[in-house]
Amino acid sequence: GRKLPMFRIVGCLLIIAAGTGLGFSESLRLSERICTLEMLLQMVICLKGEISSGNASLPDAFCGTAGRMNGKYREFLINAANRMKAGNGEKLSQICRECAETSLKKSCLTSGEKDAFFSLGEHLGYLDLEMQMKQLSLYEENLEEEISRLKEEASVKKRLYRSLGILGGLLLAVLLI
Repeated sequence: GRKLPMFRIVGCLLIIAAGTGLGFSESLRLSERICTLEMLLQMVICLKGEISSGNASLPDAFCGTAGRMNGKYREFLINAANRMKAGNGEKLSQICRECAETSLKKSCLTSGEKDAFFSLGEHLGYLDLEMQMKQLSLYEENLEEEISRLKEEASVKKRLYRSLGILGGLLLAVLLI
């Protein structure tokens, strides 16, 4: 008879902890999403610099940019550059999409953000230098707008996620008592 209340208390504490953990997890995902978008922005800025300054071919621009990036972004750029250099008749859009899906598959970006990044390759392959720069600038502007919007909303959303996690855990615990 005496053990039952103790199990209930422990169970309630675990439920509250799990709810709190879920709230903090969502908060961290938002931070990670902002960081990922900032890395993509840095990559686009570097690509623009490589293309404009050296009049480099796209594979060379990707390789040059890879030297300034790290982790999965470097891996994406190197893989894409190697496939472009191989010249197997693949479309740049296909190369970029497949390499991005492989290297960046575990990213926390929304499907719209992933599609926007994946479609970047569609616009780069067929255009002259000026149009490539315009496409990269357009994508850069969109990324900057999205990052600033997310940063404005971030503190409110993070607090909301954490609060909902804690309250959800408390509610479940109360319902189970």
